[in-house]
Amino acid sequence: MISRGKLVGIGLYLVATFGLSVAISNAQTRGRNARVPEPEDIVLTTKDNVRLGATYYRSTMGKEAVPIVLIHDYKEGRTVFNALARALQAPSDSRLDSHAVLSVDLRGHGTSTSAIDQTGQTITIDPARFKPVDFEDMVRFDMEAVRKFLVEKNDSQELNINKLCLIGTGMGANVATIWAAVDWAAPPLAQRKQGQDVKALVLVSPIWRQKGLPLVNALKQPDLVKEVSVMIIYGSENSRAKQDAENVFNNFERYHPDPPIDQVRELKDLFEYPLPTTLQGSKLLIDPRFKMLAAIDSFLKARLSDKSYKWISRGVNE
Repeated sequence: MISRGKLVGIGLYLVATFGLSVAISNAQTRGRNARVPEPEDIVLTTKDNVRLGATYYRSTMGKEAVPIVLIHDYKEGRTVFNALARALQAPSDSRLDSHAVLSVDLRGHGTSTSAIDQTGQTITIDPARFKPVDFEDMVRFDMEAVRKFLVEKNDSQELNINKLCLIGTGMGANVATIWAAVDWAAPPLAQRKQGQDVKALVLVSPIWRQKGLPLVNALKQPDLVKEVSVMIIYGSENSRAKQDAENVFNNFERYHPDPPIDQVRELKDLFEYPLPTTLQGSKLLIDPRFKMLAAIDSFLKARLSDKSYKWISRGVNE
């Protein structure tokens, strides 16, 4: 069995050796030279009447597009992902895939600070006053509004929700993990596909005991820990962040054995990136020293773009 040090090394080796050059050399050309649409600011309304600000970056790949949801940290907002979202939608090299990206302000954050109460009055949402149930509602209501939007775009052939990736930072990493567990726990329906759409997670500085969003129960969902490809990124010079990330990694590791070295690109589906810094969360994605965009591009290419997850019409209006 490959040691942990070698495991991390393999992850870095993939970026250095395969990296974008492999993604480029293997890339299909359809859709990559099309004009990239401008980002579209939208509002998603949850079942409990919270208005969520979001930005949709439509892909040029149509129903072949990998959809990516960007989920921010506590007291941040979707604007922190502007550059990353644009780079994923419109890569600088035209031979790379254009992804369909949705960045969203979770309740109480960014522009998502208002809701309609039972009397029809507008109320303001203050995250500083959140109780555990308010964080739980990010999964129960906010992410379900996101899912509804993606299903609509799937059925209009703008993306393939069956290749869904969630990228979350800090609190957002917890929201992503817990909602992925919900997605994989959804019972199958006779008439249409339901759930099992999340195929990849990029978790940046996950928090083991985040208020209202603890990870322990989500990581007991058997299909999540077995079936989903995972990349975990954290600043290793913060001992607490390191321990939290390693707790998450260990829960996935037992179900993702290391492939033979000559099959790493095709089969490896769990990656750990301990970066030599005290920085955490979105700062790790933004700081050019860490080259995380290249690592994420390689991960998405190997685990989603090059995989034959079938596009399926959901045929549902919710």
